[in-house]
Amino acid sequence: MLRSGQFSDLTLVCQGKEFKIHKVVACPQSPVFSAAVSGEFKESQTGVIEIELFDSETVRRMVEFLYTGNYDCNQPQEQNTDTLTHVRVNAIADYYGIHRLTLLANQKIQQVYQDKWNAKAFLASTREALDNTGDKKLHSVMALLAAQHLEELMASSKMADLVGDFAAEVLRYHALKFEATKQEQHQKAAVLATTQAAEAKTARVIANIDRLVTTMCDREYCRNTACEMEFGCHIEKLAGDEPNYVLRCSYCRCRH
Repeated sequence: MLRSGQFSDLTLVCQGKEFKIHKVVACPQSPVFSAAVSGEFKESQTGVIEIELFDSETVRRMVEFLYTGNYDCNQPQEQNTDTLTHVRVNAIADYYGIHRLTLLANQKIQQVYQDKWNAKAFLASTREALDNTGDKKLHSVMALLAAQHLEELMASSKMADLVGDFAAEVLRYHALKFEATKQEQHQKAAVLATTQAAEAKTARVIANIDRLVTTMCDREYCRNTACEMEFGCHIEKLAGDEPNYVLRCSYCRCRH
């Protein structure tokens, strides 16, 4: 149906290209299309909707989604172009009220940056999102990504162009404060790890000494059957960085 346009009863026109679609497919997914073809608008008489705010490739992706539930970028692209494509799909979906398409575009944007972060591409796609789509969920997605990479973004002069000089200065100080807090947390974690290691070492030494004391109290004779003398012993420190002691029979030097 999508490829052939057979039995189509609605035409989308954009940049000289025609997309022949079916009301039964498009209208349930878009309240804007539904209103245009069922109300007292010229579109309801002509069966033609002219699209001027978006380019034809974005319209093609929207139509592809209406029929398949997905869309692609048609060919490998640079990340900057790829994310701009998804933002534009979000914009047309938001404009025509195609809720599931806005969600899909947002997911694709997140996936792009999860796979490979690119600050330059992010700033360009965020500018596009703020200028051309009213989808608050997309704005939230971009804000979260910005917060996760704030330190790097603040190094770019384009960040100030995006949010304004004063906001950029506030964010810059916030990034510095966050970095200082992070370093302090790392230092505290290092001190805690050192303390825990020292406590564990002390516990091992105490356990070692307790074992020696128990052995001296409980043993009457050397465990070496060739010795069998009354147990007399001395303490020997083993080699190594950590204090570790053993008992040896004073007569045969058997280890206990």
